Amino acid sequence: MEQIERYYRESDHYRAWIDASGNGSVRILKRINFRGLIHLFKEMLTEMKKTPEIAPRITFYISQSLNEEMSDNAKEFIEFCRHCMSVELDLVVLE
Repeated sequence: MEQIERYYRESDHYRAWIDASGNGSVRILKRINFRGLIHLFKEMLTEMKKTPEIAPRITFYISQSLNEEMSDNAKEFIEFCRHCMSVELDLVVLE
């Protein structure tokens, strides 16, 4: 069975998609500036809110080396979303 995405964005820095079940995923490929991260998150969340019966969930996939370089702003943003918004965020560090 083929998985169909209802949203897909790709750049040199990331790949982002929302699958048919409404779960969002972001694979960080290179360093991305904070403004780009916020814009991507806003765009994905707007798309996810089109189906209000599904609670928003976004999983970020990042390499261990990029995770070590990730700015404090990005880490704080992820923690803010986890604790203060109605969005479930997961951070998966790849080896």
